[in-house]
Amino acid sequence: MVLGPFSSLLTKPASVVASRYNYAMIEGAGGGPSVFTQGLHNLFDVSPPVANLLISFAKYIQSLPASQRPATAAYATQNDPFTQPQVDTARQLLEQYGVKTVSNQVYPSETTDYTPIAQKMIASNAKIIVTGTLLPDIVAYIQAFKQQHFNPQAIIATAGPDQGSQFTKAIGGAPAAEGIFVPNGGWYPQINTFQNAQMVKDFLAKYGGKADDISSDVAEAFSVGQTLVQAATKIQSIDNAKLITELHSGDTFQTVQGPVKFNAQGENILG
Repeated sequence: MVLGPFSSLLTKPASVVASRYNYAMIEGAGGGPSVFTQGLHNLFDVSPPVANLLISFAKYIQSLPASQRPATAAYATQNDPFTQPQVDTARQLLEQYGVKTVSNQVYPSETTDYTPIAQKMIASNAKIIVTGTLLPDIVAYIQAFKQQHFNPQAIIATAGPDQGSQFTKAIGGAPAAEGIFVPNGGWYPQINTFQNAQMVKDFLAKYGGKADDISSDVAEAFSVGQTLVQAATKIQSIDNAKLITELHSGDTFQTVQGPVKFNAQGENILG
C-alpha cells in the first residue's frame, strides 16, 4: 500500500501511478475536489473534503451585526487544487452576503516572491483578507502586513496557521496571530477523539513543546495510520486488493480527526 503524500498537487499524479500498480493509497492531505474526479478506485482521503472548509468563515462574517461586519475583501490564492476551490467558494458566498471584492489574485504555486501580491492586498485596504496559501506565502503576507502597518479586521488562510509553532515563530510569536483564522478540519489538540490524548502525549514526549504547537499534519498522518491498522486488522491482511475492498465496504473507522467512512470516490463522507 501507499501512504501519503502531502498536498492535492502531489496526490493527483501519485494516485494515478498507485492505481496503475493496483496499490491502495490512503492519504490525509490531498482533498482538493479535482483529486476525486479521476475515476480511481484505490484512493482514500481520511480528512474532510476541502472545498467547503471556508464556508463556516463566510457564514460567520454574515452573522456579525451590520455595524461590525466588514464591507470589503481581498483574495489571493495559489492556482493549487487544494487552495483555489476553497477561496473561490468563500468569495462567491461573501459577495452574496454583500462583501465587496476589491482585489482578487491567482498566482502560480511555484511563486517565491510574494511581495507584489502582498502589496496589492495592502493597497486595496480590504477589511477581510482571504488567502489560498500554504505556510511560506501566508508567512510572507503577514510579515509584509506588519511592515506596512496594515491591520485588517480578519485574515483567513487555507493552510499555514495550522502548522502550530512553525507558523507563530515565523510571524513573531502567538500575539501576532490574533485575528488570523484557519479551517482546522475538525481537529485540535484537546479534542476527545479516538487515541487523540495518547497521540498528543506521545508527540510531546518525543518532540517537546506545547500541545497547541502541534501541526495539523500530525493528526492527518496519524489518522491515515489508524485507518490502515483498523482495516488490516479486520481483514487480517495487508493485501492491496483486500484492503481496497474493505475501505470501500461502508465500514466506519475511528481516528483522531473523527470518524471516517468513504464514498465511491474515496472521500470521507463523515468529515
